[in-house]
Amino acid sequence: MLRILSTILILSSFALSAQNYTVRVGVFKHKSNLVKVIKKFPPALRKTLRTYKRRHRTYLHTMPTSDRATLVKLLPAYRKVLKDVYISKTKLR
Repeated sequence: MLRILSTILILSSFALSAQNYTVRVGVFKHKSNLVKVIKKFPPALRKTLRTYKRRHRTYLHTMPTSDRATLVKLLPAYRKVLKDVYISKTKLR
């Protein structure tokens, strides 16, 4: 029994320690500005964008992924639309 509990504990610690990355695109106060920016992206990149609202701002970012190398390759495509996008680590919610 102790062996099973210790195995579960070790596996859960590995799962929680996995790093996820996302491209932070922008923060918007007005929805009209957000829609204008989203429309500028090509359809393939537009599918990867996600928004969430916090306080009175809407945050635009990409879907979280554990593969940072892919985001590094896609970063120039995002920068064609907005120059100040960047890759950041995400927190589990």
